[in-house]
Amino acid sequence: MKSRKIKKSLWMIVATLTLTILTGQKMTSQEVILRTNEVEGETHISKDNFPKGNIINMINGWGGMTVGINEPKAGTDFTPILKGLKDDLCQVPHWGYLEKGKIRIIDSYKNTQIVLGGEVFYMAPGHTLIVDEDARIIDFSPEKEMKELNEFIINKVAQTQKEK
Repeated sequence: MKSRKIKKSLWMIVATLTLTILTGQKMTSQEVILRTNEVEGETHISKDNFPKGNIINMINGWGGMTVGINEPKAGTDFTPILKGLKDDLCQVPHWGYLEKGKIRIIDSYKNTQIVLGGEVFYMAPGHTLIVDEDARIIDFSPEKEMKELNEFIINKVAQTQKEK
């Protein structure tokens, strides 16, 4: 009987949250606070205050995820910087929103997905990216893998600069 009451309570919380999110209404009868010990640091930040000027502009510590806001220019092709990774492609999955611009995501089978400003996207492991129109990309990726990718790219850029 106790198990049934717990299930009913959980169902009510889920239903209330779902309806609130879908309808955009505020909860007035009860307030649900979700907390997790996995989240570190800032859990919100404006685009204006987001780090800029890095090779990859990202913030770690979002419950095991990294958030990135990057603004690559038209003509940017990430393919050369990925050489040396498995299959010479990015192996990190990314979920995101293309706020503006136009990008092409090309997978290991040479399939191309075109994403336009205002659309959400998923980049599966094994991809490269070409920017066709100046873009603002907001994406979320697994933190550990993004840290490794960022380190690889920083080292690749440093090596390229030494060779010049």
